[in-house]
Amino acid sequence: MNISYLRAAAATAAAAVALGVAAPAATAAEARHASVAVASQAPVPLTAQQARSVLASPELRPHLTVHAQADLQAVAQGDTTPQIQQSAASAAAKAALAVLKKAGGKVWAGAKSAAAKGFTAFKKWLDGLAWYHPVRLAIAALGTEGVKQLINLINNS
Repeated sequence: MNISYLRAAAATAAAAVALGVAAPAATAAEARHASVAVASQAPVPLTAQQARSVLASPELRPHLTVHAQADLQAVAQGDTTPQIQQSAASAAAKAALAVLKKAGGKVWAGAKSAAAKGFTAFKKWLDGLAWYHPVRLAIAALGTEGVKQLINLINNS
C-alpha cells in the first residue's frame, strides 16, 4: 500500500464519520416512533447526507459525470424533486459499479457472487471487507436504496 492509497482511505473514512454515515443510536421510544413514520413513507432514493458523502468520496467522484454531480449537489442542498433524487441515486450506483469493476479480481468476483444471492448476502460480503477498503468506503456512501440499485446493476451486467 502506498501513502496516497492510505490518505484517500483515511479522507473518505473521515468524511463519512463527519457527515454522520453511521446513524446515532435512538432510544426505544424514538425508534418505535420513527419506524411508524418510516413505514408510512415511500423510501427516499438518496438523502442529502448520502449525497454529500458521495460527492466527498475520492473513489466515486471521478466516475460521476457533470450532470450527475449537479444532481447530487441539488440533493445535498435539499433543493430537489423525487426525479432528481432518483437520478442522483442511479448515478451514484453507477459510479460504485465502476469502482467495483476497476477493483477487479477477487473483489469483483465476490461482489458478483454476493449480489446474485441478494441484499443480505451482499451486505455480509461488504462487511467482510476491511473497514479502510476503498470499495467498502465507496459503497457505504450509497445508503440502503443505493446498495439495492447497485445490486441490480451488478446482476444485469
